[in-house]
Amino acid sequence: MLPALAALSLAAGPAGSNAGARLQITFTGAGGGRYLDVTRWLRDDTRDCYARRTADETVSVSWTLGWTGSLVRTSRGYAVRGLAPLRRAVKGSIRGITVRDGCDAADPEIAAGWVGSDKCVGALPVKLNGAASVAAGVLALRGPVYGSPPTPCELAVRNDQLAAHVALSPRTVARLTAGKTVSVPVGTAHPGPGDSYLARRFCSAFPHIYDGVVYLYDCDDTLAWKGTVTLRPS
Repeated sequence: MLPALAALSLAAGPAGSNAGARLQITFTGAGGGRYLDVTRWLRDDTRDCYARRTADETVSVSWTLGWTGSLVRTSRGYAVRGLAPLRRAVKGSIRGITVRDGCDAADPEIAAGWVGSDKCVGALPVKLNGAASVAAGVLALRGPVYGSPPTPCELAVRNDQLAAHVALSPRTVARLTAGKTVSVPVGTAHPGPGDSYLARRFCSAFPHIYDGVVYLYDCDDTLAWKGTVTLRPS
């Protein structure tokens, strides 16, 4: 048995018992980032740019998630039983602009309706409020999963980044079994076991040809957040 889990056996009872250490889990987070997406259309012969679309968007997210449950000892280790969500607060918004132009040069071949701009603003839909589980001595927390933003916004939130893992270390378990609250910083700057955060993602490609149209695509996608996981005996 892992040392961290062994310390909980005092509160959890023997293997297979329905008794467990009652906990309240609170997972908070807030952050955001910028999404810059530039697409350039090139002439087939000279590769000169004749049309460009630039999307510049900023996203903001925040959440407070909570659960109550029992950390129960089983023949295979510990499992979360009777996990029930508490009242949750999840927010997400996006704001930006998309500009279409002729690559800083007037081109008579560009349709008159191409040049212009569109504003991007609105709330992000929430597809999933979050989830929590415990396995192998690690508390795994899934933050909210945001859906596609309203048109004409282009950003896709990298929901895989909005997760955290907290090890149930011997010290943490000792404090919990003593009836004390434990708070752990989490987020982009505080990765836990198995967390792999990428605060900034670049994407670019060599010229593509699709139906005879040549184009270049580049993006710069930043997303960072910080938060706290609080474990409170209840």
